[in-house]
Amino acid sequence: MRRIFSNRPRLEYATLKAQLCIIRGAFASYMSQVGYPQSTSRLYQNSLERVAIWLAGRGQSIMAITGQDVAAILHDYFFRRWRCITKTRHRAALHAWLRFRGRPRASHVPLCRAAWFPWVQDYDRFLAGSGGLSTHTRIYRRRYATLFLAECFGDGRPHWARIGPQDILRFAERFVARVKPSSANLMLGSLRSFLRFTHLRGVCGPGLAKAVPIVANYGQSVRPTILSEAQRRRLSRSFPARHPASRRDRAITLCLLELGLRASDVAHLRVDDFDHVRATLNVFSPKTGHRRLLPLTRDLADAIEDYLRRGRTESSSGQLFLRIMPPTDRPMGTEVVRGLVRRAYSRCGLPPAWTGTHRLRHGFATRLYARGATLAQIASLLGHRCLESSNRYTQTDLQSLRALAQPWPK
Repeated sequence: MRRIFSNRPRLEYATLKAQLCIIRGAFASYMSQVGYPQSTSRLYQNSLERVAIWLAGRGQSIMAITGQDVAAILHDYFFRRWRCITKTRHRAALHAWLRFRGRPRASHVPLCRAAWFPWVQDYDRFLAGSGGLSTHTRIYRRRYATLFLAECFGDGRPHWARIGPQDILRFAERFVARVKPSSANLMLGSLRSFLRFTHLRGVCGPGLAKAVPIVANYGQSVRPTILSEAQRRRLSRSFPARHPASRRDRAITLCLLELGLRASDVAHLRVDDFDHVRATLNVFSPKTGHRRLLPLTRDLADAIEDYLRRGRTESSSGQLFLRIMPPTDRPMGTEVVRGLVRRAYSRCGLPPAWTGTHRLRHGFATRLYARGATLAQIASLLGHRCLESSNRYTQTDLQSLRALAQPWPK
């Protein structure tokens, strides 16, 4: 450090020294409070010290960086370096530094300054107001509208008279080939909805929305394969109760198995939603924006109570299920729920293609239907407004129907 800054003014070296003291002092205390282990804290401190020295050699300060600067710093710092395995560690250290400084990470909204972006904003307001769609549905509707506009117009102003069916087919061929047919139809349905919105605005005719193709889904099961009773028991018992993470993961999995909740529903549960005396759970669904009061089985109520007593860390957050890995003060997202269920599938020896949580929701509805529950009761528990939505979740027990089949007359 003295060799690098030997020809520089004393003030610049003193400024760098003060920054290194903050990294070793206040930042280290913050890492300890958030819940990082000492080994990770030391690695992050070493990474930040190297980046601070590298920035100071270029006349910049690590105290002034923002979320938009992280990608450029990592690109320039690792230019022509082969040890790119440490790039992930430096990125994580810089993100922890931004949280310590109270600054947000870089925005992931693409091309938000493009000339056509007001169309996306107007479309989102239309979906929220006239369409009444939830936030989660509007997110992917906006995403696919943004991809289409960026593909057709770049950053410039939209010229709708130039858009024809061939442009829509070209966009579909480029993006549909990367995903499954079900995901492709979801994307194309969102594009069809956006083009209908542009027709309502009077900038194009109805032919553009009709030109959006539909991907054939023949030979593929629309409904996922549900777990058998033996698989369901094996999954619920695959969490050893010796570790706080296992207590949390078991309670989350039972919420999916015995209540048919979505992953987003579980991630948004709060401590006040759980009533152990009455054995109820007040569930808020981010997808629909409504609440429903669900009864709890004894196993699920005991699992949540065991997690609250011996698995949940002390936190000021009102969220029911907290992160185990630091930073523990941040809310747990839906990807954490999907990840722990995916690992539980692997431990139980279930098919590797089983990665999602929605098959547990389908299995819950199918078990209710097999036990004599009506579609109205199933819809009430699943939070569906339409009975047709619940009908898609119920699957017929083919093994039971085979006993009723009569031999073909000769």
